[in-house]
Amino acid sequence: MARGARLTEKAFVVGAGLAGLSAATILVSRGVAVTVIEAAGQAGGRCRSYFDAAMDGVIDNGNHLVLSGNRAVQAYLARIGARDALTGPPRAQFAFVDLHDGKRWMLRPNEGGIPYWVLRETRRVPGTKPSDYLNMRLCYGPTKRPLSARVLRIAAPYGAVDAPLPAGGV
Repeated sequence: MARGARLTEKAFVVGAGLAGLSAATILVSRGVAVTVIEAAGQAGGRCRSYFDAAMDGVIDNGNHLVLSGNRAVQAYLARIGARDALTGPPRAQFAFVDLHDGKRWMLRPNEGGIPYWVLRETRRVPGTKPSDYLNMRLCYGPTKRPLSARVLRIAAPYGAVDAPLPAGGV
């Protein structure tokens, strides 16, 4: 926004996660006065660090949402002057531990739009087959169905994702 420009429109952004903060910065850049409302004691949503007593260490939570290929995150970082502040591994990889049996594995998706990593047993979740990942295809590429219908169909076995929140909260 140009220096000295006057904010005439007002908006409220509910939630100071990455999406809310990004929306707020876009609105401000367009001359809208923004109030961000956040229920938690800190901004960042799922992207935050916290001490986990059970593991006796600091956990960086939500970093799986901020991969180097996430263009929206990169644009947000550029808007706030923090493009070079985000560091991470050169390639996406996620270490897992099954707390029940102690088994460890590394999930290693590939770069690009075609998820060929599901074809390699060493890059996917142990015990899974490529066919287990077929529902992912509904989130990619052109389709005649709107995204919301695809997402709802994928999520259906896990419960309603579009139900209104109860008046007293969750």
